[in-house]
Amino acid sequence: MVKMTTIEKPVTANYVCKMIGISRPALHRYSKAGLVRHYKLGGKLFYFESEVMEDLRKCQ
Repeated sequence: MVKMTTIEKPVTANYVCKMIGISRPALHRYSKAGLVRHYKLGGKLFYFESEVMEDLRKCQ
């Protein structure tokens, strides 16, 4: 039996901020401190929603 994998699209910093109710500077601090995983492409930061939620659960 073949296990199906879903491909998650990266989301922007603005999306993450609205999703969890924080400011962009706060998200940047969390990313820089290594609390939230992020990826850089062309000078822009991207996130995966599932990783952000997992990282925030670990911080509690």
